[in-house]
Amino acid sequence: MKKTRTVPVYVAVMLIIVIASMTFSLTYFFMSRSYYKKYKTYELMAEIEYLINKHYYEEPEDIGELVDMALTGYVAGLGDVYSCYNDIEDTKEADNNHAGFYVGIGITVTMSAEGYIEIIEIPQNSPSLEAGLQVGDIITAIDGKDVLSTGYQESVESVKGDVNTEVTLTVKRGDTVSDYKVTRKTFDIVTVEGKMLEDNIGYISISQFNGKTYEQFQEKLDSLLSDGAKGLVFDVRNNGGGLVYSVEDCLDPLLPEGEIAVAIYRDEKSETIVESDKKELDIPMTVLINGGSASGAELFAASLRDFKDAPLIGTKSYGKGVMQDTFTLSDKSTVVLTVAKYKTTKSDCYHKVGLIPDIEIEPDNENDGDEQLDKAVEFIRSEIKEVS
Repeated sequence: MKKTRTVPVYVAVMLIIVIASMTFSLTYFFMSRSYYKKYKTYELMAEIEYLINKHYYEEPEDIGELVDMALTGYVAGLGDVYSCYNDIEDTKEADNNHAGFYVGIGITVTMSAEGYIEIIEIPQNSPSLEAGLQVGDIITAIDGKDVLSTGYQESVESVKGDVNTEVTLTVKRGDTVSDYKVTRKTFDIVTVEGKMLEDNIGYISISQFNGKTYEQFQEKLDSLLSDGAKGLVFDVRNNGGGLVYSVEDCLDPLLPEGEIAVAIYRDEKSETIVESDKKELDIPMTVLINGGSASGAELFAASLRDFKDAPLIGTKSYGKGVMQDTFTLSDKSTVVLTVAKYKTTKSDCYHKVGLIPDIEIEPDNENDGDEQLDKAVEFIRSEIKEVS
């Protein structure tokens, strides 16, 4: 029979105390080193601020701008093109875009031959139309600031502002120069267009996925189905993506019940980000993609390919299969950080790879037609004939 070695109680207690002390010391040591490195970084920033205040040859015009640039550079140091710092104004614009609206005066413009702003389109509900502006007018100044002096892009941006505020445009029409006061208002961003093609083939184009997209998508889908659509062509060419929940909403009426897509985080934790209910549309479908199809547009296309056998037609997509979250800072500015990769539950992540079309067709820029759309229609037509 083996003898059992025993350790006196006081020895065991002392061992526990020693181990705990060593663990605490090591933890404190590494935490202290980490804190010290961060402290030294902030100390360097303070040194730079002191040197600028003391030695820079003139008073900095805007300290806030210096801070914004520093924060921008800090996040840019991650080396991730999708992570960024947004100041308060950029945050407001991003929020509006995600929500699906913009604030403006309702005109479409281009640069005139002289470098001014030329109006090329004014919709019916535009405050610019109510103020008396016309297509062909040349905007030479905004709130008294000359467009050429300010710069074309900066001038166009200055037309934007808060809802219900006024902007004064100096407009040249022929030989007459006049000032027009226009009140800014809110406009929905139109992201979905649809029409019926020949042989009862429905066509739906989606330019981005924002807070208004699903409502517009469902309206077009219902209209085409009620008009007798027997097949659908979805066009997400040059769609840079958008909100994941918007993609999910648009996919839900099309796909079978179940888990469609998941996100994989740094700790390998997996989370369902797209799922569908029992309602499913059972008609032939196909998706048009190109190098401008990215992120949510690729997820939309991959989901239809994987769960509805919808062929992808066009050219290889961009290849953005990572997801961002937006974090609000104390002053209401924001930091956008890439937090996860994502993919459908039936295929690999396409990040930095892109989606390879099932039918690859390069666009013919010398031809006024759309060979990629023609091929999609040809496919749907053949599928309809097989069913009937």
